[in-house]
Amino acid sequence: MITTRANTQGAAARLGLPRVELAPPQNLDATVDSILVACADARIPEPDRAAFLAMRRAWIKDAKEEHAHLLAVPLLAALLALVCANTRDSDLPKGRAALLHRAVQQSVHRWERLRGTLDPARPWAPALTTDMLLDGFVTLGRLLVSEVTPPAERALESLTGMLRDPLRWAMPPAAASEVAEHVLRFWDEHVAVFVVNGAGDLTARSKVFAEIATAMWAQSCGADELQGWLRHALVHTDSDGAIALAAGLDSRTAEALLDVGETQREAALMVAELAARGVVTLSHGELERALDQLTAGALGALAGEPVLPRGPGKPPEFLPALWDKTRHAGPWPFVEAACLLALPSTSRNRRADLVELSELDDIAESIAKALCVLTDARTDAAPLSGAEIDALRAVLALPLPQESEMVKKGRRSWKMVSGGRLTPGLEQVALGMAEHLAVLPNDAGEYVFALAGRTPGNVAERIYAALTRAGFDTSRRWGNMAAQLRDWASGAQDDRAALLSDLVSLHNPCPESAGGDFWSLTALGDLLAATGYSESSVIEIDRAFAHDSAAERRAWLDAMADAYGIDKAAVATQARHFQKISMPDALLEEWLVTGTPPLVKPSPIPGVGLILTDAQQTTLLACLEADSSWMAWSAANVLINLEEGRVPWDGQKLFDRNMTHWPRGRAALFHAIALMTSGDRRSSLLAQAASSESADHRVAASMLISAVPHLDPNGSIMEALRRDADLSVRPKDAHQTTPAPTHWSCNHCRRVQALDTEDCPGCDDGVRPRS
Repeated sequence: MITTRANTQGAAARLGLPRVELAPPQNLDATVDSILVACADARIPEPDRAAFLAMRRAWIKDAKEEHAHLLAVPLLAALLALVCANTRDSDLPKGRAALLHRAVQQSVHRWERLRGTLDPARPWAPALTTDMLLDGFVTLGRLLVSEVTPPAERALESLTGMLRDPLRWAMPPAAASEVAEHVLRFWDEHVAVFVVNGAGDLTARSKVFAEIATAMWAQSCGADELQGWLRHALVHTDSDGAIALAAGLDSRTAEALLDVGETQREAALMVAELAARGVVTLSHGELERALDQLTAGALGALAGEPVLPRGPGKPPEFLPALWDKTRHAGPWPFVEAACLLALPSTSRNRRADLVELSELDDIAESIAKALCVLTDARTDAAPLSGAEIDALRAVLALPLPQESEMVKKGRRSWKMVSGGRLTPGLEQVALGMAEHLAVLPNDAGEYVFALAGRTPGNVAERIYAALTRAGFDTSRRWGNMAAQLRDWASGAQDDRAALLSDLVSLHNPCPESAGGDFWSLTALGDLLAATGYSESSVIEIDRAFAHDSAAERRAWLDAMADAYGIDKAAVATQARHFQKISMPDALLEEWLVTGTPPLVKPSPIPGVGLILTDAQQTTLLACLEADSSWMAWSAANVLINLEEGRVPWDGQKLFDRNMTHWPRGRAALFHAIALMTSGDRRSSLLAQAASSESADHRVAASMLISAVPHLDPNGSIMEALRRDADLSVRPKDAHQTTPAPTHWSCNHCRRVQALDTEDCPGCDDGVRPRS
């Protein structure tokens, strides 16, 4: 396998190299741990390794809980693992900003240490320094913030301008241009955080790299520049991550937010949120300023100040409301922010005054008091008093809204019916209560658990995690899903075992070496691909084992193997290999690999009609009436290739058979194969089918021509079918073709329905085709 860059895809295509796309990894824990172990083996004396790894594994676990999104990106996970491995115990970074900043710095310093050992065929510019690389990182990140995907030429211009800046590097134009290319090469090719794609545009491997670059810029810019950036950035949510990182890197950002907060309410809310999250630590004076601004915000809301919409600068077209972060009208956002601030005891009366003057209703006031109780207990690291427990009891007595549920409006239409909005602030109370379940009433855990189910997914998971830490069982949150998954997994195991038995039956045992190929299991994988195993639904595969007999399945598999020229002895030997695997996980892993479709899908061998016996052809024909569509469609893929051979049945008699007891798709498949294998009468029968009064026959004609276009050389038959008056007959891409259809017919009971009828009243399953 070769991994390569986008600009080599053209050459790879010309060479005919197969291409695969790497899917994102589901879990990077093993990768991160292997980096730590490799670093420990290389650098740490053996007696000290266990302690070294224990400390860093604990650090990684904490980082994952706090910053799970960072450890979900492969490059970031690897960089953070290296940060962890390269840092003394006492100097392990805390906080998202420090983590990312350290990762960027270490990438540069690691290159500097290894500079002399790197590829001599592509030397680095002698004038290039680590500080230039760090400045280049900031320049490229800032450029990506201002332009979504700037061209590489624009990136080089920005880097050259930075290097020529008389207040920074003051390099001559030619030297600056040369070094700029090396700076871009470093971040593009060496570290690959800012990558030039196949179109020649600069992109960020993760948005967080552009955000930390902006935060690093904020560290060094002037006070006026910082405030100007914040005023602009607070208008939309796109820069919220960069603001948080900047605040985590430099305390000036919190001070600047408070300066901006004198005129922009969102700045006051932002600094309070960052303080509540522990991103910044506010001084006593800054806490007082924050309380002043939150009080002014609450009073302004009571006076009817307009609330400006806040969301992404360019909201996504899909469900844009999900990204809307506009605060609620009224004073509550300011009250909640104040209640979550860790205040010294001397400032808590001011907070109480804010709550009182906000004119809250009784429910909101009880939530505010509960939030103050929980925040103060955490700030003081003190147990709850009797009065404080009573304040929490008052919240536990508040009713929760009904859970939202899906209501079926039609056979294929559902509507989400909301159970009502959760009272603002309750989710924060739930997070805090989970830490004090031991002193709260016995039903407190159940209340918090139920409340979590009514919050957005990311909030719910935080509440569930807090409950789990408190010893409360949250496994019930999956409801019946876990039981259903267990049933499905058990059924899948039974089906796989039965399929292996069927495959083993294809040939008597051979010497272990014959057909082994156990490293790739090619023969078995090819037969699974020939049957369409990986493309078939679990339901249809299960039907083959629930309703079709083992004798039918084995005769089908035997014919399929011969039709595709697959060695049945090898298939049987490889299936026996599976039967010997005793560990369920190992069996599943090998099965998933074997069931992966090959790059080149197998096809029936030429002249398959001369290869298959009459009995095998008859078996495949019988599969068209198998209960499982998996067996039926795979058999049809062979039968449709029998046009040049003699078949042991009369195609016209099959075509005339009444198949209305089958759903139309299966009935049409049967008729299509009958047409294909009707020899000299095929052309006349096809024309008859296309003009038949039976919609089943017309669908069969359309199905056959789609698979074998040369049967309709001038396209006239298909063109007529595309204009069929019955919507159910038309191909999907012809539903809007003029003239418009006049009706549709049910694919189950065949009754004709008006176009405005959604569900067929004549049966329990029929629905109008989607337009």
